[in-house]
Amino acid sequence: MKILIINNLYHPNAVGGAEKSVEVLAEGFMKEDLTPVIVSTADIDHAGIVNGVRIHYRKIPNLYWVKSAKEQSPLKKPLWHLIDSYNPFVPSMLAGIIEKESPDVVHTNNLAGFSVAVWKAARRSGVPIVHTIRDHYLLCPRSVMYRNDRNCTRQCLDCRILSFPRKMLSLYVDGVVGVSRFILQKHLNFGYFRKAKIKTAIYNAADMDARSEIARTRNNTITFGCAGMLVPIKGFEYLIERFKKADLKDARLHVYGKGLSAAYERRLIERCRSDKIRFMGHRKPEEIYSNVDVMIIPSLADDAFPRVLIESYSHGVPVIASNRGGAPEMIAENRTGFLFDPACKGDLEEKMRMFSDDRDKAGGFASYCLEAAGQFAREKIVKQYMGVYRAVMK
Repeated sequence: MKILIINNLYHPNAVGGAEKSVEVLAEGFMKEDLTPVIVSTADIDHAGIVNGVRIHYRKIPNLYWVKSAKEQSPLKKPLWHLIDSYNPFVPSMLAGIIEKESPDVVHTNNLAGFSVAVWKAARRSGVPIVHTIRDHYLLCPRSVMYRNDRNCTRQCLDCRILSFPRKMLSLYVDGVVGVSRFILQKHLNFGYFRKAKIKTAIYNAADMDARSEIARTRNNTITFGCAGMLVPIKGFEYLIERFKKADLKDARLHVYGKGLSAAYERRLIERCRSDKIRFMGHRKPEEIYSNVDVMIIPSLADDAFPRVLIESYSHGVPVIASNRGGAPEMIAENRTGFLFDPACKGDLEEKMRMFSDDRDKAGGFASYCLEAAGQFAREKIVKQYMGVYRAVMK
């Protein structure tokens, strides 16, 4: 079975967890004797092979490449989003790739930069379409549905206008997968994917071939960690403020990741400088989890699926996560971690104090975390997707 996987970014252009999840999935298909072929955006047309996976990189006509969006003038962005609501240059490009590759299934993921015009091209080619919802792109041009420091419960006018083609063309999708039940149901509630015969949730896959608890040096200091792109909606500023306010004895906080921009990162570091807080930059997972006792996912926005959570579990590290988005589906309270409400004053401090007051608690959760990681095992997730592919091919 050949799967044409479309995602707006792919290695070496990855910037977030969604790209990593697509990469892990594609490489997992190869172990099951499926043939994944990637189509991704780039600044020039070219082809490549990454870990045995063949990739078509394509420059999509628009005002700028999606990866460079943060560097662009605000004056360009409205027109870019207008073109991206349905990019008329995409169908012919994708039709050529489909004709060349002859896939059994087209599997679309994050489409910012391509637009939903890929669905029309796939439908014209008669190839079944599976789409994985990884964020709010189909509902919101900014992909977050977060505005004025709160999560949106409905679409504003510009979102309704720009997402109209996305809703209409979702009728072409044969199978829809949410990376959490939360993100799937949210789209179904807004009337998307009404004709899809498969509607299911499949979590992201862990990229560790074997789950393993990393040895950590146990001492009188407890280390909390957080990781991801440093942007306000991810809640890093909120976490740092709460950590300072908690004034936990013998506790420190490690912040991993890069800023949305270098200027923002510098401002954040300067404003939040403290003897107990260290900004670690980008690090490999094994470097992160060997130095962290508890991970915190402080997202203020409704994150569809925080990839940090499964990486933490896979290393036996418990998690404190906000009760937003998909995270509540994956936290077993008092076994793999705790949830907190960002709107509830003192709630996060209380959850951090549970670990700082009992230094053995994090280690006691390790076995439960490793057990929970099993539901994200790559081979298990791959088989679930294979089941969806077979269903839409009937």
